Amino acid sequence: SRKWTSGSEAHGWYNRPITDAMLASAAYVLKDDIEELRSSIDGLPDEALNWKPAGEDTNSVAVLVTHVLHSTRSLISTAVGAPLPDRDRDSEFRVAAERTSDLLGLLYDFGAQILALVNDTGDIDWATNRKTHMRPSPDLPDYVPASFALLHAIEHLGQHVAHVSLTRQLWETRNAK
Repeated sequence: SRKWTSGSEAHGWYNRPITDAMLASAAYVLKDDIEELRSSIDGLPDEALNWKPAGEDTNSVAVLVTHVLHSTRSLISTAVGAPLPDRDRDSEFRVAAERTSDLLGLLYDFGAQILALVNDTGDIDWATNRKTHMRPSPDLPDYVPASFALLHAIEHLGQHVAHVSLTRQLWETRNAK
């Protein structure tokens, strides 16, 4: 029988069967979203990375990518019961990137870490409550079910991939009338 794999030969990420159906499905979606994020960044001129499409109250590509990579790694770590990585959420929104190649390097490094987390894990009890990083609102819980962390990671990544893609489109058409 055919097993899902989460690898990407083009990037040298893991490519082996995953027996947990939730993890296999997550690996597939994560790999696809990471590739779409790479595609949205690749070829952008350096000056586009810190551009804010609607002024200071919006986020640049550099901020969106940095934030979503840190967030996804943290949430996937929570989901699979891995140690929480160091994270300073507030600093993710102050970041500026100098070169597209640097942002792609960050994506490659974090993408590999994220996919390794879902590849290197056995079966998971998805109902288990796990400690998560401090949340953006004090009303949110410190412990969440593993299933919530996984689903939220995928949802959040997908939203920000779309934001980066749209920001690129706005950059490319900013002077067109």
